[in-house]
Amino acid sequence: MSSTVRPVRRTKILALATALVGSALVVHTESNAQSASDFMPNLTIIELMESMVMPSAQIVWDAVVYVVSVDGDTVKGPETDEDWQKLRWAAVTLAESANNLVVAGRKANKPGAEAGEGELAPAEIDALIASERPAWVAHAHVLYDTAIQAIAAIDARDADKISEVGGDIDAACESCHLQFWYPNQ
Repeated sequence: MSSTVRPVRRTKILALATALVGSALVVHTESNAQSASDFMPNLTIIELMESMVMPSAQIVWDAVVYVVSVDGDTVKGPETDEDWQKLRWAAVTLAESANNLVVAGRKANKPGAEAGEGELAPAEIDALIASERPAWVAHAHVLYDTAIQAIAAIDARDADKISEVGGDIDAACESCHLQFWYPNQ
């Protein structure tokens, strides 16, 4: 075999190997990519709020009680392992509800639904979410992050931190509502 053939063969092998690796990366990327058709956004944002977000947040908010007595303030959190587990389930549900809120194509409410007092009409909310989608997603990320903080506090069995994060969850919800639900207030 001559020395002039060898570099050409190496070049072809290198080119073929590069093409194969590149193709594998493209196939891997395409097979892992999510598309809008992978999701089923038939339930509305209001339905998610009423069935996932609010009940889960309420469990976190109600988990810690401050008792004021003549002996001083006492912080009371969940008492049993089962209480802690139920609280954790609520925080996990709250975190995952943030992912559900940002599914493309999800409507604010059912067609013809009336807006609450001081709220935008559902079609106006949909238009606002569409025009300000990065802000919508950012609000969902804040909700997710605060729910993750709640999970960490629950795992540490830190009632004070759970109470603190509960306030952060409330602030995350309110800031989103001020932008998308009742911006004129």
